[in-house]
Amino acid sequence: NCFVHLKRFISTSILVAAAAREAGISFDDQMSCLEAAENYAVPVLASASAQEYDDEETHMAKDDLISEMVELYNNMGVLEKKRGSLHEAMKYFRKALDINPTDGHAIVQLASISSQDDDGKIISHVKELDRGYVAGLFDGFSSRFESELIDVLKYVGHELVYKSLRDALPNTTSIDTIVDLGCGTGLLGELIATDMPWVAIHGTDLSQRMVDISLERKTGSGGRAVYSTVSNLDASEFLSNFDEASVDCVVASDVFIYIGDVSNVLDECMKCLVKNGLVGFTVESYETTDADSGLRLLPSGRFGHSKEYVYQMAEKHGFQVLSWKDAVLRQQAGKNVNGAVVILQKQR
Repeated sequence: NCFVHLKRFISTSILVAAAAREAGISFDDQMSCLEAAENYAVPVLASASAQEYDDEETHMAKDDLISEMVELYNNMGVLEKKRGSLHEAMKYFRKALDINPTDGHAIVQLASISSQDDDGKIISHVKELDRGYVAGLFDGFSSRFESELIDVLKYVGHELVYKSLRDALPNTTSIDTIVDLGCGTGLLGELIATDMPWVAIHGTDLSQRMVDISLERKTGSGGRAVYSTVSNLDASEFLSNFDEASVDCVVASDVFIYIGDVSNVLDECMKCLVKNGLVGFTVESYETTDADSGLRLLPSGRFGHSKEYVYQMAEKHGFQVLSWKDAVLRQQAGKNVNGAVVILQKQR
């Protein structure tokens, strides 16, 4: 009962602080709501960590409380960041990571503000983001996804992947099945479905809200459904459901930047693709160093992949780089986000 009530108190404190922010109440008063919750919770968790609980219900209540503490520290960090206290913000994001080293929110926030050696080491070792964080990010973004992405950020990644795929497919009539990873609201899927209406397109997305939207997407005005199926699975898990050599193409527009390490995805692509099957995707560029792995979480909270990294991964997993085209993928803060659109072809 103590764990349950304390979790509710923390949740309420977070909501009160958010309401205070909306009402224009001072940063100090907002922080005092969050600090009160921390002051109550820390000694309880310190005592709880030294005890073992036999019943599952108590274990679950304790785990829920710990998860809420991560949210509390992230909220405290965001508040300090907004008032310009970056050192204090980093302190709270580190506290969140002390509890959950894979928490996507804290990792991304540290990446956005940190240039210090200790945080640089934390970020440089990050190869993937917590799927819950990514799902929550796009669940919250879904209602304004297309208007903001296309109208405000001038995003063209889906068009680039479609054009490069089309260039690599001189004879589209032989294509039966295409998989759209991280399909979002169906921007890329609609381009393909309009051009190749006979193709079965199977999509997946971590965001359930995106899945719901893409399921309703149709070609043109009152046309046919874009997707044959849409699932709420991560990329590797979704690909593993397909039979060997049953997929002609796999596409992923603006997706690998949230996956990070693409090894598992390329492994599954190799298994499900037909002979000479294609993988089309975008990546974001960044400046690498000699000691760099070619994969890094950027200040934007998205992963950057170097050209060398992509070529190495392609060769390692049995693909040939059929095309690499440097391109501007979108705008961010009024500046171009540079990257590339890539087509891989299965070689074995």
